[in-house]
Amino acid sequence: MNNQRYGIIFDTSLDSHYYYDAGTGKTVSCTNDEKKFIDKILRNKLDLEKAKEVNRKFGIFIDKENLFSNHEWCFSVPSKEEFMEMVKGHCQQIVLELTEACNLRCEYCIYNEHHPDYRGFSTKNMNFETAKRSIDLILNDYEGEEFALSFYGGEPLVNFPLLKECIEYTRNTYPDIKLSYSFTTNLTLLTSEMVEYFKTLEDIDILCSLDGPKEMHDKYRKDINGNGTFERAINNFKILQRDFYDLSMKRNLMINCVIVPPYTKEKLNKLYYFFYQTLQIPKTISCNYSYVDLGNMKVNQKEYTPNEQRLQLSPLEEWAGDDFLHKKEDSEFFSLINQELYRVANRAVAKDGVIGSGFLHGNCIPGQRRIYVTVDGDFRTCEKVGNIPSLGNCNEGYDYDNSYKIYFEDYVKYYKTKASHIEKTYAP
Repeated sequence: MNNQRYGIIFDTSLDSHYYYDAGTGKTVSCTNDEKKFIDKILRNKLDLEKAKEVNRKFGIFIDKENLFSNHEWCFSVPSKEEFMEMVKGHCQQIVLELTEACNLRCEYCIYNEHHPDYRGFSTKNMNFETAKRSIDLILNDYEGEEFALSFYGGEPLVNFPLLKECIEYTRNTYPDIKLSYSFTTNLTLLTSEMVEYFKTLEDIDILCSLDGPKEMHDKYRKDINGNGTFERAINNFKILQRDFYDLSMKRNLMINCVIVPPYTKEKLNKLYYFFYQTLQIPKTISCNYSYVDLGNMKVNQKEYTPNEQRLQLSPLEEWAGDDFLHKKEDSEFFSLINQELYRVANRAVAKDGVIGSGFLHGNCIPGQRRIYVTVDGDFRTCEKVGNIPSLGNCNEGYDYDNSYKIYFEDYVKYYKTKASHIEKTYAP
């Protein structure tokens, strides 16, 4: 017996049960007994045809909806020529890694030893020639009217002179392209000279790393000597809010707050209260809450009181969902769940038969929207995914052949091998 079926059973906070059928894209509600029944089918503990005989009502329903159908899933991928057309001249953003150096040693940072798949800290800086070549390679063929120039590190302000030089070069060399600028900073190196320069720019976003009140921020966000950084970060944030922030000039501030487990409703409420009540920042300054990537890092999962409501599976989404259910359109945190709701609303659903093909699990087209450039001029898909295969470099340009092979051809082969392994794992 080998049903070879794809699907998943899930529950909601309201104790309702559902089955999502991957073959058709349909979701159906079920009772607890039906949930157990379906689970046996998915795990090949119960033959489908026998299940239909045992429960004729069930059999009629799944035949009508075409559930549990055997099918071979195929990926819809562009040809190599189509891939080249999608990328060349269409990349809308370049992210320049100005430096691998950082003046802090935040304990959860991915560049620590507990994340072996990422590079470590170093004193290496990007030079202007590498940055210039990278910018030119993308913008010489660019067909759009607007382009985003972003900076990354380490701490980008360690190499502030290059940040400034890149902006001035791009503005002067490509005057017909409307530019926007952005970077993330820990705020501790900010100077009055930097603030004055940023004030001369229009359409610039500064994403500020702040993890909440002093006791929460200083627990992990420490300098090289192990000292907390709250006072310096908060003082400089206030300076930016007072002297730089100006929506009429599109000079925007945002907060990036990393939350570390254990996750509780009280902790998240405390963070929100700190930013919008204690600091009294306007609602136009958004706060992006994000999970920590623990890697091999160990944290104390018991640091909460018995009276706190612990959130486990999807803490931010659960917190936001609860707020939305109570407030509806006045929810403060709808942005944390709207993308997930949008994906559900727009999922593929087969009207007849099964879904025979789909795109690569929502993967982006590598290099189409953005390119990340390392300090050495190597092209990568993103700054957040570690040591992954290169897309090319600033000297030789975009490597279409190798990128297509790795991110399309090899990926499809890998997934089919993985799917076959899952089938064998669940076989009796």
